[in-house]
Amino acid sequence: MREKIHALAAPAGDAADSSRRPRADVRLLPAVAASWAGAGVAIGQPWQFAAVSAACCVTGCVGAAAASWLLQAGNRRVGPQGSLAARATATVALSALCLGTVFFAVALHQHDRQTAPLAAAVAAGQELSITMEVTENPRLLGPGQGPRQVGFAAVVLHAGVHGRRLAGRLPVRVVAGPAWAHVPAGATVSTAGRVSPTGLRDRGAGILRPATAPLEVHPARGGTPGLIFRAGWLAAAQRTWADSSPDVAGLLPGMVMGDRSASPPGLDESMKTVGLTHLTAVSGANCTLVLSALMLGLRTLHAPRAAAAGTALLGLAGFVAVVGPDPSVLRAAVMGGIGCAAMLSGRPRRVGALLSASIVVLVAADPWLALDYAFILSVLATLGLHLMGSRCARMLGAWMPVWAAQAVAIPLAAQLFCAPVIVLLQPRLALYTVPANMAAAPVVALVTTVGTLGMVAGPLAPPVSSLCAWVSGAGAWWVAVVARWMSGLPASSVPWPDGARGAVLMAAMNAALLGALFALVERKRVSRAFQVLQDRLPPGCRFVLGFGSLTGFAAVLAALWTAAALGW
Repeated sequence: MREKIHALAAPAGDAADSSRRPRADVRLLPAVAASWAGAGVAIGQPWQFAAVSAACCVTGCVGAAAASWLLQAGNRRVGPQGSLAARATATVALSALCLGTVFFAVALHQHDRQTAPLAAAVAAGQELSITMEVTENPRLLGPGQGPRQVGFAAVVLHAGVHGRRLAGRLPVRVVAGPAWAHVPAGATVSTAGRVSPTGLRDRGAGILRPATAPLEVHPARGGTPGLIFRAGWLAAAQRTWADSSPDVAGLLPGMVMGDRSASPPGLDESMKTVGLTHLTAVSGANCTLVLSALMLGLRTLHAPRAAAAGTALLGLAGFVAVVGPDPSVLRAAVMGGIGCAAMLSGRPRRVGALLSASIVVLVAADPWLALDYAFILSVLATLGLHLMGSRCARMLGAWMPVWAAQAVAIPLAAQLFCAPVIVLLQPRLALYTVPANMAAAPVVALVTTVGTLGMVAGPLAPPVSSLCAWVSGAGAWWVAVVARWMSGLPASSVPWPDGARGAVLMAAMNAALLGALFALVERKRVSRAFQVLQDRLPPGCRFVLGFGSLTGFAAVLAALWTAAALGW
């Protein structure tokens, strides 16, 4: 075992090998940080704040760009210091440009929300007759004290009050009765009711509770082919599995196209307990699998790389159109495309630049993503896989076979980065999240790829769709078994402190776990680092880095962490 650990540790400590190892591309990190923070601040302010800030950023961008150009021109006289200063000012110019773009986007959004006549009528609490466009598929809300309800996002196109027509696009959140459950995304529908205003930080300008059933429903232009494919897959899943396994019949639509409406409530709770709910939403992993399968299949048929990439992108666009072009699905397609591009290009160093650029573009297109937990988790999971996926696999490979190390490293890296945010949403520690994701991982690709094929075949060849439902259902059955069994194990969900304290404690625990794993595998490297530090200390202070002192310090930190976690 010791030799195996040293064999893994030695390349890491060797300068020549480490120089060949691809490093994360963080050149766009300042632009990402500035754009994300600026959007988070600006969406809570009046539109004038964002407009003035955008003008200041443009001025700063022009000044920094001019300074960078002058420094580059004088590089030969100034030397390396001038080159470094030129790169720094160029980074400032790019960050100011990205931040100014985000501020400008916020100003446009907030101006419409705050100055349109429709916004004034909403603020006055008037009863409106409304024509709106549904922007996402209705989803069943959690059980409450009254009848079941659905929620979805929509955009009010125009409204009438006292015979007067008010124009202006106004995003709202709709909470309605079951009669609205089958209104498809993209449809235009009429109703009546009051819109309760919300704060500027909310994505929607208000909450609409319709006083009527959906009236004058007009599907999106171009027909509803997506609904036909979705209905065909739902029918195939029910036809094949409803009698033998209701869990599979309800889980298949969720794992393939993000439709959890038919999932049994008990199964939903079990999957939430063990951290498998991401499998029943269209995520970046789904889009990566679809894109990768198309790309690799076309390349296997010796299609040119450009033609294969273009066809695969068209296939991904079709998949997004079928499952529903909700904002969350579009974000998943972007993240999935990044993962697939990194995997197929053979240049993982590009992932950092691609991820950074996509974050800036998405935040500029929709500034409210800066506070969207789903978007934050998606970015953190992708970042965790990029920064720590291969490193975790190398470190875990000291104790287990390579295939097992890779299987553990993928959910472990994603969970370590996402857990501090997850506890803000659900203050529980799911002890079996990593084992559950490891157990479910081998069948996810089967369910997604075969299920997508069955969804496409649904309206065209029902027997083929049923066969695909049977094959992919076998994988969904295994996921359901894993979720129900692991959620029933002792301590499957442990209470955890909520709020900022819970997030900090979780981050500290994850950092300690990574540090311990690194220290065990890279013992020679860590030992050399401590030796260098000891040599730099005065002789009388070197005991601070001794084994006993470090052990006592670690014990005190562990005790303080435990006391904080238990609320003592």
